[in-house]
Amino acid sequence: MSRRVDILGEMFAAVDFAETRSIHLPCVYLMAHEDAGRQGVHRIHYAGQTHRLSERFAGHHRLEAAMALGATHALVLVVQSETDRRALETLLRYEFRPPLNEEAVPEHIQAWRAAQHCGKSDVAAKARAAHLKGARSMLPPWTRMPATGR
Repeated sequence: MSRRVDILGEMFAAVDFAETRSIHLPCVYLMAHEDAGRQGVHRIHYAGQTHRLSERFAGHHRLEAAMALGATHALVLVVQSETDRRALETLLRYEFRPPLNEEAVPEHIQAWRAAQHCGKSDVAAKARAAHLKGARSMLPPWTRMPATGR
């Protein structure tokens, strides 16, 4: 798999789970599968970040559960800075609410900070507005699935 998938304006590489063993770089990653009914739309089951993808996937605690939900590949973005990786992971968990992430969904203000850090002004504005309104819930995650880049 060498497709690119546009997620929040970043081009993630779609790689088979087996290929993650050969990627020895710091990454933000998503466990996902392409939605059978909607070409180019990905269901995200887990979002994470790591200093070395090959080590993380060697015994990932959520890989089996993600595969049971239908995950077929990882969406990978190389990000050198740990601060940047953590901010992007927070933003992805806020936007897509992956069901296998054990951490609580980030609050609107946390997402605003992460979006500001990542330079995602549209997401930051949405999170800030939700925070100021005291909003508790957002659209369900399946309404915000990323589509394959063209």
